[in-house]
Amino acid sequence: MEVAFIVDLRATPGLISMVAVVRPVYAPDPVKISMRTTLATTAASVLFLTGCGPAEPTAPGAAASTGTAAGLADSCKAVDASFRAMVASLLQNAIPSEGATGTDEHTANRKALTEYARTARGQAATVSDPALRTALEQHATAADKLAQAADPTALDDPGFEAASGEIEKICQPALAPVVSPGTANTKLGTAGSGCVLPVAFDVLPLWKPKAVDVAELGELASLYRNGPFTVVCEVDAKPAGEIGFLRVHTAPGRTGSPRSHLEAFIAGENPEAREAGNFEVKKTEYRDLTIGGEPAAEVTYETYNKSMEHESKYSAFALNTPKGAVVVKLSPFGADEHANVLPAFDLAKKTLTVNR
Repeated sequence: MEVAFIVDLRATPGLISMVAVVRPVYAPDPVKISMRTTLATTAASVLFLTGCGPAEPTAPGAAASTGTAAGLADSCKAVDASFRAMVASLLQNAIPSEGATGTDEHTANRKALTEYARTARGQAATVSDPALRTALEQHATAADKLAQAADPTALDDPGFEAASGEIEKICQPALAPVVSPGTANTKLGTAGSGCVLPVAFDVLPLWKPKAVDVAELGELASLYRNGPFTVVCEVDAKPAGEIGFLRVHTAPGRTGSPRSHLEAFIAGENPEAREAGNFEVKKTEYRDLTIGGEPAAEVTYETYNKSMEHESKYSAFALNTPKGAVVVKLSPFGADEHANVLPAFDLAKKTLTVNR
């Protein structure tokens, strides 16, 4: 297991601040983003991967004193919150301040790791689950060791990874979202829903929609544009226990064939990285179909970001509406998550109607 550096970022004047780490120790098959990656590139890319707003807050809470499933979940939430704070500190320390040196950064990182170790030991003393208690004690010991290492950001340390793996094994089932049988899907795109769109479709339970206004994203707005298309709504899978988004892109007034929309959409993806030779689109497969009674086109494709050593797999469909062209894109964090979130994409295709 590698520790996930999946973060939500928020733009602030003159600074990109790290708000929260998403699904850290217990994330299934997480992707590690190198602390040595150019911060601006990492921040911008990770922002788009995880959404334009902060993660849902996780209340630290006191560890429960019972051995019930609810008690274990509370304990795991507290562990999650302290780990988020530690990794966020490491990322913030990577932002060079005026006059700061590498030694200053390492000093700050050692402090963050030491504080985390102290917190983890305190949590270990209060949790009732013996396996979690042991894993926390091991995590604290590994964090203290890392604080004294030459590179205190090497979270792939074997001892740290082993303890993280144990916490993942214990906490993932306790924190997994549960959808009650018979829970209805929600409708997106109509008045009163999370986003008012040229189309409407059903969203899986727990997936959370949010309207996107690129004007509020400043310099990061380009991440939400693909050629002539702009994101106007994104539906977050994190509350449902997955890592990914279903995003709706629009191009008001645009006409043409649905396939031409997808071609323009893909051609406009990550232009700066392409120009630098760091971004590749491959395995592109198109097909024509009918969605909501309208001619449409669908594409599945993969990308590889060389600078981040990150592979992704996407699905998207396009159609025309009275208000212009629409592209709905499934954006999992990585290629491995594509199958897990594909049902949300298939549901959108099956239930879509055009708003007139």
